[in-house]
Amino acid sequence: MDKNRVKLDQLALLYLLLITGGKFLSLPSLLAGDVGHDSWLAMIFSFLWDGICLCFLLWAIKLNSKANMDISAILDKSVSKVVSKILLAIFFVIFMLRTMILMSSCFEMFSITFDVSTNWIVYVIPIAILSFFAIQKGFNAIARTSQLLFGLILLAVIALLASPFKEVQFTQLLPIGEAGWGKILATSYLRSFWFSDYMFIYFVLDGVKIKKRVFTPMLVCFGIGVVITVLLNAVFVALFGSYAPDFDMAMSKIGAFSAASSSNGRWDWLTLSVWLLSVFIKIIVFIFCAYKCIEKILDKSFANVNWIVALFIVATLMIPMFVSTEQLLSTVILWGVIPFTLVQYLLPLLMPLFTKVALNKTEVKHE
Repeated sequence: MDKNRVKLDQLALLYLLLITGGKFLSLPSLLAGDVGHDSWLAMIFSFLWDGICLCFLLWAIKLNSKANMDISAILDKSVSKVVSKILLAIFFVIFMLRTMILMSSCFEMFSITFDVSTNWIVYVIPIAILSFFAIQKGFNAIARTSQLLFGLILLAVIALLASPFKEVQFTQLLPIGEAGWGKILATSYLRSFWFSDYMFIYFVLDGVKIKKRVFTPMLVCFGIGVVITVLLNAVFVALFGSYAPDFDMAMSKIGAFSAASSSNGRWDWLTLSVWLLSVFIKIIVFIFCAYKCIEKILDKSFANVNWIVALFIVATLMIPMFVSTEQLLSTVILWGVIPFTLVQYLLPLLMPLFTKVALNKTEVKHE
């Protein structure tokens, strides 16, 4: 238990890194393909839903601060063990899919931007080993590492974002709402798979150390993450206009754009490398959560990393060797949007109620 204890301030900084760690790769081009230069508006609506759900989840954390029940205990007592395991299975699928998409995008960036050629197995195994090492050390080690790297990563993001600013013509974003507000809202919903980064909090509910402030640190970091992410998306679309849907790696293309007008070469490689640390932190956090899903589905709490579970996760990560991530994602959007919405947007709204029910049942049992 102790190795998974984490301060709320650490959780807030980690959350900010996760927001900026996964939305600067292929998402901006996908949104641009859906709604053109209004993609930043679709992103704002997605973050709006996230902000509402985050507030309800923080409310549940406050209610749970004395009991420190984990997500499995809360769901078991409030909606039954069967429903609890179904929800945990959906969580597992989401975390594994998002991990595969992130790893695939990084793989492409290494290949194209850094000119590093390797195969998927050689790429996945070291990341998996690092992730299981982090699981062994506990979530506290992940949070502390993120806290140490936070300043460096944030500076790298700001440097990459600021470098092309003198070239940006924000008039390219006009007229606002040209794609149609209905289409913008629909895109926000259909692309919700890329959001809800707060979901990792479910799997440290029993280890969050809070003092007086619960909402402030998380909401401040959330707000900063929203501003940076929306601004980067707006810069990307303003720079590349109608060509934006053709460029997968948004962060890399923004760096290349500013470097093109410089005689000093591609200095952005260094800042890109530092920023990629946030992506790998996000991958490790998602694998941690996927591992915890299996633990809770099996009603087990392994003292050390269970290698059967670890091998199952590694085998799942090999799926992109046989199915393209584009095909995988399109299938997910088609068939998974409703169950994913259930855990991304409905469950957080119900978490205070579920937590209160679980607390009441626990008190009655003790009496």
